[in-house]
Amino acid sequence: YIGEYIGEYIGEYIGEYIGEYIGEYIGEYIGEYIGVSRAITSCSGYILRADHPKMAKNCSCSASNQATQERLEEVRKAQLIVEKIKALGGLVIQDRRSFIFFKEKSCFVASELVDWLVEKKEVTTREQGVEVGKLLAETDFIHHVKDEHTFEDGNLYFRFRQDETSGDPCQGPSVAYMKGQEGALYGPLARKRLFKWTYYTYVLSSDTHLLCQYRTELDSAPMQTFNLEGWTIQSEQPKGSGSTRYLLHFFNADNVHVLTLSADTSDMQFTWVSSLESSGLTLLPLVEDQDELVRKATSIFDFEAKDIDGNVVSLEKFRGHVTLVVNVASE
Repeated sequence: YIGEYIGEYIGEYIGEYIGEYIGEYIGEYIGEYIGVSRAITSCSGYILRADHPKMAKNCSCSASNQATQERLEEVRKAQLIVEKIKALGGLVIQDRRSFIFFKEKSCFVASELVDWLVEKKEVTTREQGVEVGKLLAETDFIHHVKDEHTFEDGNLYFRFRQDETSGDPCQGPSVAYMKGQEGALYGPLARKRLFKWTYYTYVLSSDTHLLCQYRTELDSAPMQTFNLEGWTIQSEQPKGSGSTRYLLHFFNADNVHVLTLSADTSDMQFTWVSSLESSGLTLLPLVEDQDELVRKATSIFDFEAKDIDGNVVSLEKFRGHVTLVVNVASE
């Protein structure tokens, strides 16, 4: 808890990197090895950090192919349940103490929601009550106060989205909300942070051209959001027999390299590239193809470049003219 909260809150104001690495190394590793981990890891609902080795071995990505009408029906059903809870009352929503020093505002206990559903005859069994709780979480009406647990019949604190305070740092869009958008692509990708690759959950919204980075798939708000409008993407295959990195290189509208992510398989890389291209990103030739072009080029006129308006221009059009090539500052 000391490591986690120092990392989270100091990092929020001082900077992304300080916060991330203080929280990650002090909070996670000291907590894990001394035995004061931020959650009881034997609890079946505990979600492993996205960069945990056990999770890294089971990475996959998914496209939200769910029909819009089906999604609307789920949201409508969840909304009716929420309206009943608010109208009938009986579910205790209050500030609750989590350990000694921290207080969670306007939350309820997951098992008490199951009690309420059974008592009001909304369900007949507690198992059905858990499924209703999961539906509320998946449709983004409720979430775990720390975004660390899926819904289960236990002593876990959850909060309604509508009960979030305006000053709460964990404002959306949440993963659950983004996944509910038609055509959204989501899944774990690795990002190089200082000395190692770290797994995060990424969600691509094809409608808004946003790529959101989250710690886990339960998070209420992204760590970082990238507006991909006008960006280009280039894929790269693993180099060497020991490499398993299927890379995605992102370049902004000024052709400046901004981000490199890594997929675990060629299928995942292909899925992301296809979705990113469908979202409007320009697909550059493979790094390997560019290297081959450089090796085979006989003159500068074999290459292409972007003009000031972002259009691709073949340098062949300048053959026979006096041409001045200038290295200009990009920032």
